[in-house]
Amino acid sequence: MSLANIAVGFRFNPTEAELACHYLYNKVMGLPLSCPYIVQDYDLYGHEEPWQIWENFGEHNNTTSDDEDDDDEVEAGPSPQDDLFFFTNLRKINPGMKSSKFDRGVGSNGGRWHGDDVHSFHCKGITWNRRRYCYKNPNIGTPDASWIMLEYSLDDSLMQNVPHYTVLCRIRKKSNKNCSRKRKSSQSSSQLEPKRQSKKLNSKLRTPPIKEKKLFM
Repeated sequence: MSLANIAVGFRFNPTEAELACHYLYNKVMGLPLSCPYIVQDYDLYGHEEPWQIWENFGEHNNTTSDDEDDDDEVEAGPSPQDDLFFFTNLRKINPGMKSSKFDRGVGSNGGRWHGDDVHSFHCKGITWNRRRYCYKNPNIGTPDASWIMLEYSLDDSLMQNVPHYTVLCRIRKKSNKNCSRKRKSSQSSSQLEPKRQSKKLNSKLRTPPIKEKKLFM
């Protein structure tokens, strides 16, 4: 069974806590998944670029809704845009060392996932982490989109006796058209702001009319 066989109209809209505590935790611990085909096993740090992964898996992606959202961040709750979900194994930079640094290289032309600080959460007795990544490649431009990835991982205390350091990744393709609309709206608002301020200043600078004094002889 594949994503193409999932019922028409199905929408996969998990919260972040559900992704970490029901899907990732069950995957790492070898427990059954409630929906075993929607989050697929795939090497996201292989030789394929993000847009190649999107072309391979986005066609049968059933995790969308009809609403549009221009936000960069992937928030908890329903997924307003196209999201792809994967289980992937991280590879250490130095496999023989105790260092926890992982290789974030992707593709075959110098691309990397660059991340922000880790945010930790606790739910149902499980501690898990979330980290946001953006795809960057100094050698090529990103074709028509900005690529964002959220990586969910379990706390290190839960990963001591597992063969692979498995994480759950959520990839989003953000169209540059949305970015251009944002820039236009911000530019228009910035152009209107000085006019508003100038009106306020003009109102303050207006001098009150001078009243004529009548002289009595």
